[in-house]
Amino acid sequence: MATPDSPAIRLARIEFAYGDGVPVVDIAELEVARGERLFVEGPSGSGKSTLLCLVAGILTPTAGTVDVLGEAVSALGAAARDRFRAEKIGFVFQMFNLLPYLSLVDNVVLPCHFSRARAAVALQNSATLRDEAVRLLERLGLGASALGGRRVTELSIGQQQRVAVARALIGRPPLVMADEPTSAMDSTARFAFVELLLEECAIAGSTVVFVSHDPSLAASFERSVSMTEINAAPTEGAVDAV
Repeated sequence: MATPDSPAIRLARIEFAYGDGVPVVDIAELEVARGERLFVEGPSGSGKSTLLCLVAGILTPTAGTVDVLGEAVSALGAAARDRFRAEKIGFVFQMFNLLPYLSLVDNVVLPCHFSRARAAVALQNSATLRDEAVRLLERLGLGASALGGRRVTELSIGQQQRVAVARALIGRPPLVMADEPTSAMDSTARFAFVELLLEECAIAGSTVVFVSHDPSLAASFERSVSMTEINAAPTEGAVDAV
């Protein structure tokens, strides 16, 4: 039974292997407190993306348990994991996973079509879902010139990253996970962007797990961990994008 003091994330004796291969993630224990801002650093191939996918229920562990926001995610079926993720998790994918046939605003609003709870929260902040999407996009540096019905394929990689983050933030989910969201930005923009992301998550009270190969970003977070320290699996087999 979850309590206000229980962690947002608890991993216990987690192992994961692709197919019949050797484990690419082997973590004895990892806990993230509710409302905590955690930075996970590691080189390419260290299992960062795989770790996020295990927490989000996109992947299920070969062994061990994954508890998220009081739910035993690793014990849920595929459909239940999808519903839980839509309701509770804002996920910024490394490859963005934006829909090219939708406008920027429609991409941002998309999670609200799968979660009534997130739609209701978004409508507490703005008069319409579109208004809330525009607010987030402008907050993240995409002004009116980028909003006029444009499709994501017309944007730069850095602009697409901002759209992906706005989509993750809409409806203020209790857990936000970001997979290398600043990789296409220069150093000045990177730090400003992280501060904006954390500011929005602080307003929402969201727990944040942010992974990156750039250790200089760690200072913006309450706590940092290194994948090379917590992951006992050999890094050669790890996959950094799923």
